[in-house]
Amino acid sequence: MKKISITLTFPESLIKHLHLYISQGQISKFVTQMVTNGLGAEKQKLAKEFQEAHQDSERNAEIEIWNALIGDGIDIANP
Repeated sequence: MKKISITLTFPESLIKHLHLYISQGQISKFVTQMVTNGLGAEKQKLAKEFQEAHQDSERNAEIEIWNALIGDGIDIANP
C-alpha cells in the first residue's frame, strides 16, 4: 500500500500521554489503526442513519411530492 506523509497537530498533553503507551517508532501505526477504526464506526453510523431514513414513511412521502415536481417545466438554473 502506498503511504503518504502528512503533518498533524495535537495538543502537547495528548502527545505526552501517547508517548507513555506507544513507542516513537509505532505512533504512525497506532494512529493509522485508530483512524481506521474511527472511519469504520462512522461508516456503520451513517449506514444505520440511511436505513432509518429509508424506513421513515413520512419523509418518503414528502420526497415523492418533491419528486413529482421534477418535470414541472421550471428551470431554476436558467430563469
